[in-house]
Amino acid sequence: MSEKKWELEDFIEQNQRRVYYQMARLQIDEEKEEYFQEGLVAMWRAYENYKPDKGPLATYMNFQIRNRIVDVFRKAMVEKKYLEQAGHERNVEIKSGNYSQVNGKKTSMEVDGGGDPQEMIDQSNENVFLKFTALLTEKQKVWFRGAIIEGLSNQEIADREEVSLEAVKSWAKGVKKKLRKKDWDGD
Repeated sequence: MSEKKWELEDFIEQNQRRVYYQMARLQIDEEKEEYFQEGLVAMWRAYENYKPDKGPLATYMNFQIRNRIVDVFRKAMVEKKYLEQAGHERNVEIKSGNYSQVNGKKTSMEVDGGGDPQEMIDQSNENVFLKFTALLTEKQKVWFRGAIIEGLSNQEIADREEVSLEAVKSWAKGVKKKLRKKDWDGD
């Protein structure tokens, strides 16, 4: 008996309800298309990586879909919080008078020509990012860049860096520990 390999379109048509179900369970109402697409990709990857001796395909696909949607949601929340913080810092700069902060030094807006507002926000974001990553070791920076910025899984980071999955997990644990200890309001 030969096992039928599904075509992508047939596979999506027959299984897309799984993605909608997981989105409903997680109460995702905003940006549905983005989450749906991520769920479809996770479902297809689960199908391609499925090993029959590990359990039912349906369970594995549901697990992978849910985890990917949760990861995307968490990443969106971190990004949203970061942008809100940057916007708040920008408002403080704007409302503090005719001065802007460039490379840690206050300069008159007239001296530097006022500058491009987007460039000033980008510079501010870069300064916050550099300040944060200064707390991390080189390996922790690798995890942060891979997981948070590029959206890679721990396994993908381990493969790329040619280290064990446990090593990458320990880098992640160190970053999270430093995040919890950081006094965000005291800076």
